Amino acid sequence: MKCYLCHTPINPLKNIIYECKNCQLAIIENKKISKDLSEIYNFKNYHIEEKKHKKRFTNLMAVTRKFMKKGEVLDVGGGFGLFSKLLAKTGQYKIEVIEPSVIPHYLSNINYILYKTSYEKFLNKAHKKYDGIIMLDILEHFKSPLNNLKKTLKILNKNGFLIIQTPNYQSLMAKICKNWSWWMLEDHKYLFSQKSIKIILEKSGYKIVYFKTYEDFFDFKKNLDGNFTGIKNIIIRRTIKLVFFSLFFPFYFFTRSLIWGLGYGGLIFLIARKYNNSNEK
Repeated sequence: MKCYLCHTPINPLKNIIYECKNCQLAIIENKKISKDLSEIYNFKNYHIEEKKHKKRFTNLMAVTRKFMKKGEVLDVGGGFGLFSKLLAKTGQYKIEVIEPSVIPHYLSNINYILYKTSYEKFLNKAHKKYDGIIMLDILEHFKSPLNNLKKTLKILNKNGFLIIQTPNYQSLMAKICKNWSWWMLEDHKYLFSQKSIKIILEKSGYKIVYFKTYEDFFDFKKNLDGNFTGIKNIIIRRTIKLVFFSLFFPFYFFTRSLIWGLGYGGLIFLIARKYNNSNEK
């Protein structure tokens, strides 16, 4: 097997995951895994953690609005629609959503357009351009993310913005959590790092205007809890967890800004735009 981006040989990383050492892209082998995805994409479970999601999206939206204050927006793989709802509530955005799998429950009282199709099929028939295209936790699902990003250029206005969030498999979280939840072998095709996401965007014709890595503390703790599930004795397990957490988290909170700044946060969030027609690509 060769790397999807740079075509150099790739190496086994773990399970059915391979890694390109050159561009730091993780490739998940094309193999069907029997797992009911409705367990993962469940509105009841999502709704229980709505406050957490809303807090995170509000922070991301604040950054987004610094670059894109209004306009026509396409939310690709919008899921249950919470991010689009928060954006639409400002009254300055016209929302269109591509969501083939679940119902955008949060948009029930919002004036929006819904496309129940895949992004690939949508791109083949797209006839208009957008001021903003949102891809939150969707790029890793595409069979051909490079092709999709290139085609996205055609439906993005000259001064429009592409907003992306994707898991960072080179994060501290991925490295120290035994069963990092974002591997998601049953539904992900590729996983990116700080290096590979920049490579694929450059190859696609974009320049990054904002970039950060971060993660939610409770997500990190939940993932770390999985490191101790193999300890059957409850008292021993709780004691070891208490000692580990009391040592790790003070260090983590003290160095978190540095960890994120160096590109090792669990999630990558970025805003990009087309290269101009002047002296740029």
